[in-house]
Amino acid sequence: MSETLLQINQALQHKITSEIKQKGAISFAQFMAMALYEPGLGYYSAGLNKLGEEGDFITAPELGSLFARCHATVFADVLKQLRHPVLLELGAGTGQFCFDVLLALDELQVLPEQYCIVEISADLKQVQQQNLEQLPSHLRDRIQWLDRPPENKFDGILFANEVIDALPVEIFRCHQQKYERLMLSVKNDSLMEQWQVFPESMNALLNDLKLDLPDGYRSEFLPQLDAWVQAITANLKKGMVMLVDYGYGRKTYYHPQRNSGTLVCQRRHQANFNPYQDIGLQDITAFVDFTAVAESLELAGMQVIGYTTQGDFLMDAGINQWLNPDDDYAEYYKLVSEMKQLVLPEEMGEKFKTIAAVKNIKSTIKGFSNNRWNEL
Repeated sequence: MSETLLQINQALQHKITSEIKQKGAISFAQFMAMALYEPGLGYYSAGLNKLGEEGDFITAPELGSLFARCHATVFADVLKQLRHPVLLELGAGTGQFCFDVLLALDELQVLPEQYCIVEISADLKQVQQQNLEQLPSHLRDRIQWLDRPPENKFDGILFANEVIDALPVEIFRCHQQKYERLMLSVKNDSLMEQWQVFPESMNALLNDLKLDLPDGYRSEFLPQLDAWVQAITANLKKGMVMLVDYGYGRKTYYHPQRNSGTLVCQRRHQANFNPYQDIGLQDITAFVDFTAVAESLELAGMQVIGYTTQGDFLMDAGINQWLNPDDDYAEYYKLVSEMKQLVLPEEMGEKFKTIAAVKNIKSTIKGFSNNRWNEL
């Protein structure tokens, strides 16, 4: 570990342990928020190289342009129905999806008036600006960066890929027919796990899930999901929300055999299950309960119209149309390899899901001919 990384790690650990010593035990969600987002020190705030071959993980847009092209064909059908449409992306990574989707929409002659990126990571925003500077000016000029979703009403599309999985989760366990909350204390400057009874408001949220779990069962949930969805959709007058992430419907998410939860950490393309090592230097995520996402969207006044696997969505959106065996062999092979990574069940195709919801739009949305309603 380089001296700079060691300094980030030590400074963040000291910040977390000092917080606990001053104010008492903190929840795992508070720890996760600090580990990922603490200004200047958290994983998404410290200027670390996160994405791509040289980073810690690769997202679908980084594999090539097929992911964005497929979404562009779906977006185009919606954009045509809107006046002065805005395309809003949450957490744009390196900006590659924005780059490719704008080029594809330009080819389709269905461009949004604005492409807004909500990015909380200052270093990722800088990376995005550098990469998107390569776009033609008529596309580049449509892009703007925001600190939060638009404060004025708008028509458009809200898109997020691998964002919900990085929202701070509460970890709970079932103990003697009650739910307990994972808290973190400090002993000899090391973090120690302990369990406390949930506050009544959070206990009520867990009871609303109507889970039937064995004693000792441990998992996660997002108590702030309703508030988060409400915040991102509040000013959308007409349009669509599309969210892509890895996860399951609730029945599978809280299956009795998945009794140690879904939390996973990533560093240098290696997964581990210890969030207390390399604090600030590794990503910490949890799989998404898509039943909860659907409920939150409906609560926010949206109509959920599609839920399926990424593989089925991309196939239905016509990913095959860009593969021509008569093209240059090297290019054809590259696209075939990219498509396999995106759609095959053993790659990203089954693990990742796509959910879409609309407001004041009645037409069907391409990509969901094989809806998985029975899994929600």
